[in-house]
Amino acid sequence: MSKNTGAQVDMASADREDLDEILKIDMHRDLDAPRARVFEALTVPEQVAQWWGPAVNMVDGAEVDAKVGGRYIVHMSGENGEDFSMRGKIIELSPPEKLVIEFTRTFDDGSSRSTVLTLTLTEQGEGTRLHLLHTGFANLELRDGFNGGWAHSLQHLADLLAA
Repeated sequence: MSKNTGAQVDMASADREDLDEILKIDMHRDLDAPRARVFEALTVPEQVAQWWGPAVNMVDGAEVDAKVGGRYIVHMSGENGEDFSMRGKIIELSPPEKLVIEFTRTFDDGSSRSTVLTLTLTEQGEGTRLHLLHTGFANLELRDGFNGGWAHSLQHLADLLAA
């Protein structure tokens, strides 16, 4: 479930705190698997490649160096056949509870922008509640694109864990 409303926002009049609240994705997903198993699916490259990404992209592989400062990269092909990668660095790792990744995107003009993805796992009976918080988006269009991608990815994660 996402808390983003998709409502029209006057970005020019919003203050920084309001923008930070607006330009984030905050979702929860209940998963039918123990917390350690879910954490494994988040950090083992072969498993990441099975659930990551929106419906329009094909995941070609993943690289995860599961340590603070380690890389977290997912290689994909877009619907137009263009290859690209989500490139990140793990900035916090507390198995099997929390994984925080900073993704940095570099643009053609040499500028860059970072977003931070925080995945927190809480035991819930025999299952796990995953809390996804993705912050730092530059605009609503980017946020909304990732929102749809995360909804799709979390459904694939649930399917992987149920198999």
